[in-house]
Amino acid sequence: MSLTDRLPSTRRHFLQTAAAGLVTGVHLAAAERSPPAPPDATGDVVAILNDTHIGEEHGPTHAHPANLRAAVAWLLALPRRPALVIINGDLALKVGKPGDYRSFIPLIAPLREAGLPVHLTLGNHDNREEFIQAFPAERSASRLNAHRHNTVVDLANVRLILLDTLKDTPAAPGRLGAEQIAWLLQEVDARPDRPVVLVAHHNPTVGGDPVHFPGGLEDTAIVWPELVKRPQVKAFMHGHIHDWNLALHSGIHIVNTLATSTVGNKAVSTTGWTMAHFQPTGVELNIHTHVVGHPWSAERKWLFWRPAKRV
Repeated sequence: MSLTDRLPSTRRHFLQTAAAGLVTGVHLAAAERSPPAPPDATGDVVAILNDTHIGEEHGPTHAHPANLRAAVAWLLALPRRPALVIINGDLALKVGKPGDYRSFIPLIAPLREAGLPVHLTLGNHDNREEFIQAFPAERSASRLNAHRHNTVVDLANVRLILLDTLKDTPAAPGRLGAEQIAWLLQEVDARPDRPVVLVAHHNPTVGGDPVHFPGGLEDTAIVWPELVKRPQVKAFMHGHIHDWNLALHSGIHIVNTLATSTVGNKAVSTTGWTMAHFQPTGVELNIHTHVVGHPWSAERKWLFWRPAKRV
């Protein structure tokens, strides 16, 4: 049985491009004034961006690079920076051209120059071969016959497992595949004592809005029952839909994080990023939007984990 928690809709339209430009200038100025900040002391705060859709044809004032630049500047201006940054798929504009990644790299470079770990996943608008060429230093945590770009991060209160759901470029549906599912379950089972949160570009086809299921994760029906059996699995965080909402299915939270580039539903959505503060009993989600005054701006949600053991 699933429960979808939709967030309130806007009461007016917003001038997104202008506002994004304004907020970019504010955040860049703040970053220039601020001294370097230490990473988060608890090691549990994670910044989540997705759907950046950077294209080689974008000029510096285009909304996509401007929005990513604003998010990066905001992170660098924090008095205490997050433990890591995840950019969750669809890094590239449409089909993952080499020029798209060449344009993307300098936009995130300030994060790495400041000592912030940046982890990337792949979405349906990325190209796996071009990604490997563009990021030769990136190493996958898995060693699968069919290459998948995976990451495992152990923080104080959570194990994060980043998945590769790219099936075809630029077709919408995603897929894990049997080999990656087996690796995933092995990594989940390795930490029965630690809450586990999965991060992938594509949405599972349970919970949430069924309208988005056709473009979601094709093998959800295979992997989801296995995740439910493992009570340490607490949440599945995704992008792809360019929206922001919450759902709950079989005790596992499904978190649809908003995009940095463009919106899905222009009557409701906006662009921005998510700050996730993982704690022993759950996660606090803080939403930040490019549009000043948007109803989602500074919205805060608490999600509590299901019991560690079934009773």
